[in-house]
Amino acid sequence: MDTPTPLQAHLLKAVQNLAYDNQQLRARARAAGHADTSPEVLRTLDIGERSGDQLEATAVAIGVPKAWIDYARAAGQRGALWQPGQVMLGSGHVPREMLIAALAREVHGLQDMAGVHAAYTSRGHLTGGPVAAFRRVMGMTWQRLGAVAHVLTLSEPERHQVWQRGHQHWSTVVAAQVRGYPDQDLVRTWNHVARMDFPVVAAPVLVLQWAGITHEDSAAQMPISPDRMVELAATALTGHDPTAARLTITNPVRERDTAAGIAAAVDAAGLTATSARQLDPASDGAEPTAHQRDLDFGLGP
Repeated sequence: MDTPTPLQAHLLKAVQNLAYDNQQLRARARAAGHADTSPEVLRTLDIGERSGDQLEATAVAIGVPKAWIDYARAAGQRGALWQPGQVMLGSGHVPREMLIAALAREVHGLQDMAGVHAAYTSRGHLTGGPVAAFRRVMGMTWQRLGAVAHVLTLSEPERHQVWQRGHQHWSTVVAAQVRGYPDQDLVRTWNHVARMDFPVVAAPVLVLQWAGITHEDSAAQMPISPDRMVELAATALTGHDPTAARLTITNPVRERDTAAGIAAAVDAAGLTATSARQLDPASDGAEPTAHQRDLDFGLGP
């Protein structure tokens, strides 16, 4: 038997309590009968289940054993809420090289996202809501990966290992990929990201921030901001060689639209307005709204 670390316990608690909430909502929907279940309830259940998947994937990414996650989810589905001091069967050790390799795959996915955004906007010259939605999803993905890197305490060589794409600058590799995309494939890939449900994308970041990982912690682990990633990809698409660009650790300022998006996701997921204000430094301290959903990510007292 082993005892999870405080951070692992925080994520396991979220997984278990969210599984409990989802099961309770599912049971109420069955009792009401499918014909009487409102679209809002069905959508809340769908978001809750996909948010649970995202929380589980993030728990795996920081080194929580899959067996522990499976147990926590099953316990929640059986009707048990997380109990402080809960112990788990088996060892809590996950080989570090597996975690670094998994993080590299996710960072490469973020790089691909930057390339898709650069190529799509250069061809379509789009502005407004869809572009803002894409940027919010990319920004939350960037912040989540920065938080995972913070938990893993990457060394400088490991950070380079995670970001590199062979012997070329990552933006050159990404530009070569997206340059050949037919318009149809590019539109489909771009829409896949832009249409992601933001509460689902934001769920792991919210949980990690409640565990004490700040935006600044995440930013300190990421060599460049999301906007700069898109700029480098756009430059590479024009044929310029960015290999001389030196990656430096920066602390980019969070954009207001991203912070507002987090606050909206908190409200949509039924989390407390107090937590929303903690995530949004631009908050004016308004009183909490009365609207609450059943879904709360299991983070209540």
